[in-house]
Amino acid sequence: MSASQPILIYAELLANIRQVSVVCLLPTPSRESTSAIISSDSLVFTIHHDDIETSVRLPGKLNVYSPPREQILPQQKLGSRYLPWRLPLATTPGHYAVSALEDQTVPWSANDLQPESSVTCRTCRAPIVESGTIKVWKDLPSENWAEMMEFWHCHKPHDHGHGHEHDNDGLTSKGYGASSRISAQPGVGFVDLTSFLLSETDLSASNIIKGPSPLELHKGPENQVELAKNGQSHHSQVESLPVFCKYCKSQLGVLNNQDSSVSLFKWQIHANEQIQRDINNSPSLSHCISAMLLATMARSGCSKSIILPMKSQEQLTRDKPQSDEKHQSLLNVWVFNSNITFSSTEEIRSPIKAVKVFYRMVSQDEADKLLDSMISDVQDITLPTDAIEKVIDILSNSNGLLPPNDRQLKEWKVGLLEKWDGKGPLISS
Repeated sequence: MSASQPILIYAELLANIRQVSVVCLLPTPSRESTSAIISSDSLVFTIHHDDIETSVRLPGKLNVYSPPREQILPQQKLGSRYLPWRLPLATTPGHYAVSALEDQTVPWSANDLQPESSVTCRTCRAPIVESGTIKVWKDLPSENWAEMMEFWHCHKPHDHGHGHEHDNDGLTSKGYGASSRISAQPGVGFVDLTSFLLSETDLSASNIIKGPSPLELHKGPENQVELAKNGQSHHSQVESLPVFCKYCKSQLGVLNNQDSSVSLFKWQIHANEQIQRDINNSPSLSHCISAMLLATMARSGCSKSIILPMKSQEQLTRDKPQSDEKHQSLLNVWVFNSNITFSSTEEIRSPIKAVKVFYRMVSQDEADKLLDSMISDVQDITLPTDAIEKVIDILSNSNGLLPPNDRQLKEWKVGLLEKWDGKGPLISS
């Protein structure tokens, strides 16, 4: 780092120990004239070094001085470029309480959305669902709802003597067997953690493209032979198709041909909220991935995940050697801290709520071993290939918000995934 490079300040709220960690990386070694100052409102950290002044808004309010005044911090490492501080957090009761995993805010719940709202492509604003089509929004239950209902049915306190031979049929007839699924309904928008489940009939057919072109769908007899070798029928390959915007070619979601339902990814679309916000404050891919990781932790207790690419029909019908798939790299994510707030001079929207993760790329063989192990603590999450590439970019960019000393632990890199709080960027008060 040369003298012409800016000063990097990274601050992180440590709610569990009620402190704010501040790290400053200087372009040149600190001098006696180097000073760090806390503003009179205890919300801004400023460093003065070599006639350069750099400030960042802190992720939490520090312990208030009486009377309020600017506070000059003692310099701990004269002659060092790396300056750390641990500063006491203000004692506002409950203001910085740590949220439980099951209490995390979901990006765009049903209550957040306007009835009869249109749904548009996030990239080009093309209408995907016309205004007035969706009469009501309903939240879907968590992913393990069927298993939990089956457990409750089989272990009711007033019914211990029944047999289990025909339980699956009975549960399915009640609508909550493990094999049950919720079907899309015209005029109803079901809201999942990261997507909207809609009936295909509610979409503006003229503005979308379902799957690849007909030329890609029918590769000829040679390709059908290749599918048969892999033990896959043609019918099994066309149960789901990607759905694209006709104009900007963004993948909006996935069509399930079995029940003509469409899952639209929240990060690719826009809908009107009850409280109107700018489109830039809509749930992003980072919001959705962090919510997905936390939901996986709450459901399974696993903090590690392998992100697997969603196989589109085009990819499945393409003549691709299996050896190529075995050598592909997969994203391995490990949630280190599910609830932080950070500020960085490299992020103008600071402070931001986030999930702090370790991440690395692993081979298909290593991923299989992690997922198939009898003592596995790793879950799999499926995303479109382009979304995975964007997640890797998000993690790589967030790694640069941290000081170099804090960017890696052994083979793991450190990344930050922004969390949804329903308010857009966090504003301290």
